[in-house]
Amino acid sequence: DKTHLYYEYDQNNIGPDHVPLDVFGIQQEFLFPTVYFAGKQVNRKSYDLATSNYEIRKKALERVLTATYYEYRYAVEKEAIYSQLDSLYADFSTKAARRFELGETTYLEKITALSKQRQITVQLKKAQKDVDIAFSGIVKLVQSAEPLEIALDPIQKVPLKTDPISGIPELDHYVKRISLADASRSLEKQSLLPNITLNYFQETNSGLDNHLYGYQVGLKIPLIFSGQTSRIKASKIASDIAEEESVEYRIQLDARLRELQNELTKYGQALAYYEEEGTTLSEEILKTANGSFKNGEIDFYRYILSLENAYQIRLEYLDNLNLYNQTVIKINYITL
Repeated sequence: DKTHLYYEYDQNNIGPDHVPLDVFGIQQEFLFPTVYFAGKQVNRKSYDLATSNYEIRKKALERVLTATYYEYRYAVEKEAIYSQLDSLYADFSTKAARRFELGETTYLEKITALSKQRQITVQLKKAQKDVDIAFSGIVKLVQSAEPLEIALDPIQKVPLKTDPISGIPELDHYVKRISLADASRSLEKQSLLPNITLNYFQETNSGLDNHLYGYQVGLKIPLIFSGQTSRIKASKIASDIAEEESVEYRIQLDARLRELQNELTKYGQALAYYEEEGTTLSEEILKTANGSFKNGEIDFYRYILSLENAYQIRLEYLDNLNLYNQTVIKINYITL
């Protein structure tokens, strides 16, 4: 507490020369020494809890940024596929129109080719907007003062952490809450101890050659304990609540992890098909369809169907890869 400096004059306080004394004094009150240690522990635990809150928010930011970055890479690759399709259909639509002018094909083939080309153009524009949206999301999170450039390596599977729950800040947060509640209860118990007061003063007047000295030592003892006892009970309840919430959080976290792992298995199985067979099939379909159509072995409609099947395989692979990566990110940065 603040140090108390005082001056006192009382006509009833008479010196040996029967003249009132001037009193100058200093008074200081101290808590019981163990209370300071308990208070320091509370401050330290409060700091630890604030640190865990910071780590939770940092983790949340990293999770969102990572998810947005992979969403951006997915959107870029999807745009590239639709760009290839748009070029292919635009070229095919032009050729179909020319063949119709030469009387080599029907009007139905011409307008069908044009319709397909317009549909793909619409999908391409949507894909381009998705790229812009994902990029804006990254810019909003990074908040760079300079123009942002993002490296675009081919999208790959996100590495999966072996033990994503170990050491996560959310569980550490509950541990810190329990520690803070225990430290607060200890402080409340220590507060029942008496305070110590020290008082030193000097007395003098104009008729005295020397100063008179005095001191006072006292204890401040609480006479009514009900309020402090209630605070001790309340801090015990707070500690119990923190422990129960910690157990509940861990149970829900384990359940959430199992749920995400099941989803990951589902997307992983789908990816396995595309990686083992789908990609090869898509390339083979495109190669065979282009050659067969040029050689007149298949008609326009079978060619269109082959193109759609080949590129649909690529798009489905990309969709499943994105779902797989987003699930891995949720596991790596698992939270409720």
